[in-house]
Amino acid sequence: MSARTQLRYVKNSHRTQTLAWLLIVLMALRLEAAQTYRLDSSNTQVSFTVRHLGIDWVTARFSDIKGQLIVDPGSSASRVDVTVAMASLECSEPHWNERLRSPDWLDVQRYPQMTYHSSRIELGEQHSVASGELTLHGVTRPIVLSVSLLKCSSPRNCQFAAHGRIKRSEYGLPHSLWTGGDQVDISISGTLVPGPNSTASG
Repeated sequence: MSARTQLRYVKNSHRTQTLAWLLIVLMALRLEAAQTYRLDSSNTQVSFTVRHLGIDWVTARFSDIKGQLIVDPGSSASRVDVTVAMASLECSEPHWNERLRSPDWLDVQRYPQMTYHSSRIELGEQHSVASGELTLHGVTRPIVLSVSLLKCSSPRNCQFAAHGRIKRSEYGLPHSLWTGGDQVDISISGTLVPGPNSTASG
C-alpha cells in the first residue's frame, strides 16, 4: 500500500469515526429531549370527595378537562398544566349538580375554570411528585400531587392516577356541620397520549 493510499485510508477512517460519534451524540440528545404529552380528555376525569364526620359525604367529577405534561429528563423543565371547566361537574345524585354549581358552593358562573400549574416535578420510574398551584374559586394556593404511572400499553398510551388534598376554608368555600367537612380529596385519573413535540408520536 502506497503512502498516498495509506493517508487516504486514515482520513476515511477518521471521517467514519467522526460520523459514528456524531450519530451517537444525536441519538443521546433525542433520548434526552423533552417529551410532550396531552391529556386524552375522553379518557380522563377529575373528581373530588368531601368527607363529613369521617365518611364520604359527596363525590363529584368533571368531564371537560384539558392539559399537558412535558417531561424533560435532562433538566428541571418538566411541568404539568391542567384546566378544568367547572360547569362540567356531575354528581351521582342529580339534585347535587345545581347545588354544587350554585353561588353557595363553587359558583361556576363567576369562576368558570379550575387550573393547576406545577412549579416542580420530582420524576421517578413509577411514582412522581408534582408541586404547584391550584386556582379554585378565585383563590390560588400551593398543592402537592402524588402521581402514579399505572401502565403503558405502548409508548403512545400511558394511564396514570394523581391525588392531592385541600381545605375548603383556604379557597373561600363553605364548610360546616350542614355542608360537610373542610377536607377535600382530589383525584385525577386518565390517559396520556403523545403531543405534537413528542418523539413517541413519530
